[in-house]
Amino acid sequence: MKGKKFFVAGLIVVAMLMAGATAGNAADDKDICIEQIKHYQLIKMNDGLLPGDEFNPYDFKGVAAAAKSALENEGKRTHDDTNHAAITKLVSHHLSNIVTAAGQGSEGAVESVGHSMRFLYLSCKACHKVYPTEQRLRP
Repeated sequence: MKGKKFFVAGLIVVAMLMAGATAGNAADDKDICIEQIKHYQLIKMNDGLLPGDEFNPYDFKGVAAAAKSALENEGKRTHDDTNHAAITKLVSHHLSNIVTAAGQGSEGAVESVGHSMRFLYLSCKACHKVYPTEQRLRP
């Protein structure tokens, strides 16, 4: 009888630890997404401006710095399944494309950043539709 009670108590403790670990990861992902939205908005503020515009010059350094910060922040994310890992890989790929294009600051860089921004948005949107911890967060 004592063995059964001990076994049931053990299962309850294990279930509580697993629930706590899952909630901890969800909070971390939520915090990462909140930080990512800030970086995304910094990049998006420059979307569509021309590089040689004297009134609204394109801030290549600011975009590259925001994308680098977002890329480093994305590396902190933990994965519970392969879909989440694949989406993170896509997000990291598009952020690295933005870092490369904005870092060069050459002809066509604005278009390259805009192109990667569109696919970055779609990758983030895919994650936010699937995972309930990020559903209320939208860039």
